[in-house]
Amino acid sequence: MPILLGLLLVPADAAPLVAQPLTPDPGAWRPLAYSDLQRPAARNATYADIWRDQIDANNEAYRARGDRRFVDGNAPATEAHFVIWSKRRSVVLTILNTALGCSPKLRDAKARVLVKLCPMRIAIYDGIRVETLDAGRGCYLEPEAGASIDPKIAAAYGAYDPASRRLKLGMVISHRAIDGCSFNVPLTRE
Repeated sequence: MPILLGLLLVPADAAPLVAQPLTPDPGAWRPLAYSDLQRPAARNATYADIWRDQIDANNEAYRARGDRRFVDGNAPATEAHFVIWSKRRSVVLTILNTALGCSPKLRDAKARVLVKLCPMRIAIYDGIRVETLDAGRGCYLEPEAGASIDPKIAAAYGAYDPASRRLKLGMVISHRAIDGCSFNVPLTRE
């Protein structure tokens, strides 16, 4: 009788493979999470995969200008996201922040943040199948140089409305909703 042996090699810095819990209340607003995509790592691999073409284009734009500082990683790129986990699939809404891909919308000196309009994508994971959709442009909250975002003063939020099948985004700075930063993004497939 043949014996089948298997070996799984996992990089030392890889995140463990853990089943994700279902999102308890997808309609509840939750803060967006942020990832630095400049240094490839297991914790940001999903978001780097979603944006691979734009990260490569950003890297090439820096190289074309003679900027070779980022040969051991990516040129500056960060992203904001939220994820909804269900029994059948998971959905990721992500906004990519690069110097060349975004345009400034407003600066709030008191909160020490810049709001930018940046490309947005939705990735729908259904088992091993993934569908990635461009979703226009969304607002990205970036701290000023040397500052960090105080979530009591400035935050971006996301939620999912199951009835309308729409992802919702919003941004609040100093207790005010930011004009032009509230979005209802339809999921085009179910």
